[in-house]
Amino acid sequence: MSTMQSIPEVTEFIKHFSLKDCDNKGFSRVLLQLFGYLGHGKSSFINTCKYVLDDTEYKIYADVKNNDGGNTTARITYALTDTLTLVDNRGCAMMNAYETGEIFAQLGNLLPLDREVKWSPGIGLVERIVQAERYVQSSDFVFPIFVYSVKKGLSSDEVPEIKELLITARNLTGIMPVVVLTHKTHSNLRDVQAKFEDMDVERIFTLENFTPEDHMKTRGKHEAVLNFFLEVIKDITFRIERFSDPEDEREKRKQFVLEFVYQREMKKKDDEMEKMQRRYKEAEQQRNVNSQPDSGCSLQ
Repeated sequence: MSTMQSIPEVTEFIKHFSLKDCDNKGFSRVLLQLFGYLGHGKSSFINTCKYVLDDTEYKIYADVKNNDGGNTTARITYALTDTLTLVDNRGCAMMNAYETGEIFAQLGNLLPLDREVKWSPGIGLVERIVQAERYVQSSDFVFPIFVYSVKKGLSSDEVPEIKELLITARNLTGIMPVVVLTHKTHSNLRDVQAKFEDMDVERIFTLENFTPEDHMKTRGKHEAVLNFFLEVIKDITFRIERFSDPEDEREKRKQFVLEFVYQREMKKKDDEMEKMQRRYKEAEQQRNVNSQPDSGCSLQ
């Protein structure tokens, strides 16, 4: 945030940002898609953003029970301005192919907003994507934001799966996800931030969420959120002018996720076949051992 700009000026700029100010290709609204693990502070981040931009008393818009313990089971929207809408997507407990498929369907805006998200086994996800087509607005511009709590720490073993998730999200949406690190005052900050930098993440924002217990506005907390929105708006303006027709973009995302699900199911079948063959081979070896005559000899 420029030292020449006051907090009220920046707030008004963000609140009045419109896609009409750029070559929007027919996009009318921006969905700021929050995604990540369960319990990493997406709901608290939403409450913080609403608090800063609304500039009123602190309110709980998103459920933060159990310390953000993963209560969100739907794609819930929170309008910030006429143009910017936060989407609290359902998080996942682990980053396996099964759950990441669900994440990508949400990120690609292929599932309805403000409805329950129920994980589907097998090709059930494909059926839900097809059924949801009439409810999804192609004119929504998708912008991915990965939220991660510094308090959780980040082991070296977790880095490859998170990096793969972020790269796949980039390939799906055409935008490298912005990373928001919450609980910036925690001692793990430098280590976690460095590991995300090593993943080639271009935009990393660190901030401290406002909470029901601590929502006194400070300049540092307030400006951190406003800076986040200023940079996101710059990225939106840059990327949206390089996109094609909204319908084409949605179709690309749909084909991407359908291919992901197909490859996932093929790999699952291959793994099951390999497992069966291994068991058969082990059983054959055991039968051969059992059928061999006793090589011992007895004394006469």
